[in-house]
Amino acid sequence: MNDKRQKIVSICVFAVLITLMVVLTIVFWPYISSLSEEENRIAFKEKLDSFGIGGWFIMVGIQVAQVVIAFLPGEPIEILMGVLYGPWVGMLTTMVGILIGTLIIYFLAKKIGKPFIRLFVSDEDFKKFKFLNNPTKIELTTFILFFIPGTPKDVLTYIVPLTPINPKKFFLISVFARIPSIITSTLIGDSLMEGNLTLTIVVFAITAIISVAGIIINNKYVAKKQKEELEK
Repeated sequence: MNDKRQKIVSICVFAVLITLMVVLTIVFWPYISSLSEEENRIAFKEKLDSFGIGGWFIMVGIQVAQVVIAFLPGEPIEILMGVLYGPWVGMLTTMVGILIGTLIIYFLAKKIGKPFIRLFVSDEDFKKFKFLNNPTKIELTTFILFFIPGTPKDVLTYIVPLTPINPKKFFLISVFARIPSIITSTLIGDSLMEGNLTLTIVVFAITAIISVAGIIINNKYVAKKQKEELEK
């Protein structure tokens, strides 16, 4: 009965999240798509500024939703943060949203367990990161995975709470290990807002190269950890 109850709760949570995502997409898509034009980005920023601190909370809420709904891409939101607040305030705003989203996922994972996690994480990902259940140097391993560009950080945010990691260390790692990837995105957004296309292209190209290298490094690192797990 307990397992059945967990499945029902998981289905309800998933249904609410999907409904929320669909509604938000329908409501905000016309505004999001219009941001491809500079005059609309300026108007959007002025409108958000008119809300005062409320506008900042709206953007934090959007970032929280991106973390919780794992299959939503994070880079466009981080770039938008740079457009609205510049590279540094944009980065800090993103980090606040990531921390809140991570806290929500962690406590839902602890309360509901795997049935909730499986709504967002495939069996293949569970097998791929099975080595994270090894308590030896788990904080260092988690930090490296979050730090390397190109790793599935949102998937890891769901998997890691099921491991024996220290919660406080996990929260710090999940936020601060992302700083390099966040700051590059907010820099792109800021340079776009300033009309500096040269800097935008340069930062984007460097980010793309680093991301490709990160994916290669991540695959090798994960393969190494999987091998170590098998040997044990």
